[in-house]
Amino acid sequence: MLIDIRKATQADIPDIAEIHVSGWQGAYGGIVDQQYLDNFTVDMRIEKWIEHFDSDESQSMIAYLDGKAVGFVDFGALKTAPAGMSKIRPLYSSEIYALYLKPDYFRQGIGTALMVEAVNDLKTQKHQSMCLWVLDKNKRACSFYESKNGKRVGKMMTEIGRTKAKEVCYAWRDINEVLKG
Repeated sequence: MLIDIRKATQADIPDIAEIHVSGWQGAYGGIVDQQYLDNFTVDMRIEKWIEHFDSDESQSMIAYLDGKAVGFVDFGALKTAPAGMSKIRPLYSSEIYALYLKPDYFRQGIGTALMVEAVNDLKTQKHQSMCLWVLDKNKRACSFYESKNGKRVGKMMTEIGRTKAKEVCYAWRDINEVLKG
């Protein structure tokens, strides 16, 4: 198994959108409003990802396995800090905004490889700390972030379709801890 990870470009948007939709449907089925998931389409995501690539300062990496796009990670400077964090002396400087895989590729090391690439890229930008948000009921993802030495440091409520769900924040004061997990 050869995982090829590279910086995503606008040409990758259709693959990213497809991974995003299948990743949501695979991870959030039974957790969020099924009607919302059923209406979560690749075309919708393509439009959002075009806007994202045109306006955002985040970076995206895409993973290929045997030439097939199977996962992506999107990351950059901190956008959503845990509640109570000082804006003057923040504990975390960067954030993973999204990390998704096609469900057939869960638990094959691809998520780890993407996370390592994101951390290494963030380190070159002088970031030393990081956080991310995940649905509390997404036990597979929570276990994954805990296995990478992530610590729960915050929570907030979010709405996805007709579902009110709790998101939890995993954080690393030293992003090198990810590499030890």
